[in-house]
Amino acid sequence: MKTKPKIIALAAAAIAIFYGVILMSHSDEKQSQKIHDSLIGKDGVITSYNYFINDGMSKKKLSSTDKNNLLKFIDINLNILSNISSTEELNKSDPSTKVELFAPKLLLEPIKSASADYTYIIKTPTQTTKGEYGSFLSSLKRKDDNSPWKYAYIPIRNGFNIPTLTNFENNDFDKLGLKFSEKFFLADLESKKHAIDFYQTSDYKKFAEYGDNEANYAFYKFTTSRNSIPLTVVFGVLEDQYNENETHPKNWFYVYMKRDN
Repeated sequence: MKTKPKIIALAAAAIAIFYGVILMSHSDEKQSQKIHDSLIGKDGVITSYNYFINDGMSKKKLSSTDKNNLLKFIDINLNILSNISSTEELNKSDPSTKVELFAPKLLLEPIKSASADYTYIIKTPTQTTKGEYGSFLSSLKRKDDNSPWKYAYIPIRNGFNIPTLTNFENNDFDKLGLKFSEKFFLADLESKKHAIDFYQTSDYKKFAEYGDNEANYAFYKFTTSRNSIPLTVVFGVLEDQYNENETHPKNWFYVYMKRDN
């Protein structure tokens, strides 16, 4: 009878190891060489490259290179939601994108969350100067292991709290195949005048308390379709970047993407 707890503990440990192997195999097996990993030196830190945003800036306006890479990353997330690309395929073939699955707290619970890190080289280092790189991050959500990815979010906020200007033009939205639908405000979500129909929760308090969601002042909703799957794309804008005459926000703060079926 005294051996039962030991047996249970050993079984739990075996399951945990097996489960950990599953997660590791998703991110590491046959993975292409990632740009981000190639920047890390022997001491485990990036020393030969500077990040494209630093605390000496008063603001950061995205260059054409930055914006083109951001457009590509939005495109990648939309392709994940519409089953054109899988997270496994991206890890195997795309050197810019690294997807990591988040292990649930309880063993054998489904994997519902992931993050995608997109890294690109702006300037390679020389013997006398450092190189420069940029990166963007997205969060992915789904119901369970057997369900497609339902939501994807990309924040523009950076760790330095430097205002970042995305510098989008109308044709950038066209490149993504987006069609403007409507504009609404954070106050509309709070008053329930407009439903929170683009996020993983419809509860305003939960929405507002998570991350930087409550920092958005206005929202611009767009629609598109890929692989015969309808998609909703909503751009959040800060109050100081809001222009009441715009239907296509020039400088946005957050983009929310949702698979509509």
